[in-house]
Amino acid sequence: MRLFVTFNERVEQLQFFWNQCGFSISKDDIFQLASSINRLQTHPSIMQCRFWGCINGLKSSYYIVEASLTREELNSRMAMMEEEMREKQLPFKMRKNQEQKPLPTHIGPELTPGVYGWETYALEDLEKMTPKAEPVPLAEEIEFYDIPPENVGRGCNRYSYFVVNCLYNDWIELPIVTPRQIVVSRHIKKFFTGDLEADVVSYPCFPGKEKHYLRAMIARITAGTHIAPQGYYRRMTKKEKNLFEGINLDEEEEIEEEENYNEGEEEEIQDNDVMLMKNERFEIEPLSSLATPVAWVHCRPNILNQGRVVWYDEEKARKEREKMLALYIKSRLLEEMEEEIEEEEAEGEEEGEEEEMLEGFTHPETGPDILSSCASDMSRECTFPWLVRFTSRYTNQKERLLVLQSNVWPGAFTFVFENTCESVYLGWGHKFCQRNIPFKHLAIVQEEFPHQVEDFIEATDPTLEDELAYKNWLLSKQKRDVSIGEDINEYDADDLDDIYDNDDNDY
Repeated sequence: MRLFVTFNERVEQLQFFWNQCGFSISKDDIFQLASSINRLQTHPSIMQCRFWGCINGLKSSYYIVEASLTREELNSRMAMMEEEMREKQLPFKMRKNQEQKPLPTHIGPELTPGVYGWETYALEDLEKMTPKAEPVPLAEEIEFYDIPPENVGRGCNRYSYFVVNCLYNDWIELPIVTPRQIVVSRHIKKFFTGDLEADVVSYPCFPGKEKHYLRAMIARITAGTHIAPQGYYRRMTKKEKNLFEGINLDEEEEIEEEENYNEGEEEEIQDNDVMLMKNERFEIEPLSSLATPVAWVHCRPNILNQGRVVWYDEEKARKEREKMLALYIKSRLLEEMEEEIEEEEAEGEEEGEEEEMLEGFTHPETGPDILSSCASDMSRECTFPWLVRFTSRYTNQKERLLVLQSNVWPGAFTFVFENTCESVYLGWGHKFCQRNIPFKHLAIVQEEFPHQVEDFIEATDPTLEDELAYKNWLLSKQKRDVSIGEDINEYDADDLDDIYDNDDNDY
């Protein structure tokens, strides 16, 4: 498994290159960081880890480590996640341990049946009565389904991230990121406080705590700033992917794969969500030829507007839920009638529904390729997304380093020297914005309940008899509440005088 990981764990050695590039961490912190990362890597569920960077906060900063989990840990987490996601994507009626809340029978005393004082009537008479007022329309609960997050070890959740405020403390693993969190994080701009459990007060409302917002920002920064020279990385072949995923091939298939590999006919996987490997045949070119964004490519997959790396068909998922709900309701009805579903009818229904799903096919969203050139990066806010510079103009050409700095994400740096290429982030976790104002303003004050002319119903004013009846009903209700021991009307004026005379206070 370690053969497929391109992480570089020599943190102290990289400190020398960071100093040459003009950004670094103090010597005391870098030694503690290296020791803390080595301690983290001894965990049995972690295969390899690297220093991702540091994000500043108002109270304390976050040191972030990117880790790759072992195959056994990924399989166990994936099984738990699939079961949980399968339960969430089911219709509400089909979920387990879910009780529907009954709707209120009435709202206020005006909707109670009969006239005022209806509680004095018998139940048989109340059943025959009808409410005087029309029922108030209640808000209907609409089932809302979020786009499911990508499985652990896939897409935006391919790597796990650990953070810590103080290098003496234990590392804390961040939760997986969801598409909704990524989409909302693109509309807000917040400073980190340094507390993972702090609330994110923003508009639109962010679905989660600061740890979720931090995880979403890490995913966005990683997708936009991790680059490498062209040819430095290569895609996996089918044999390498099967070996990485632990798929055992037959002997004949292994022989065919070896022949293709020896002949040089390697079929690279064109999937956008794939882990890259370091190219053994890569030869460093003169740094002057790399001093342009055209010679650099992105080595992490692009995040779509949907908030995922792999596009999710919401229309298809909605039709599948409707299909499952229809079959569930039908099976419940047949169970009550003590009948069985015939197999021929079920097969015919499935074929017809598949044809309907093909008719409503939607085009999937596409984005830049994982190895797309950095020269094609476009930003409305920033004219030049990348700044290329050398560490020195006067030293020997073989000793200088080439640094690429991101203007879209200030604080993201990538350097190359001989066969070493690393990316690091040291900043506030903010994307460049010309106008430092909220991206989205508050919505306009909404109107009242949408209505038309036909919805207005005239009502007659209450008569004098109705008002007197309502007043008498209130008085009778107050008298019943006051009945504590003796009735208040039984007190005489002499009794009240005796009470006042025995009191010590002056009136």
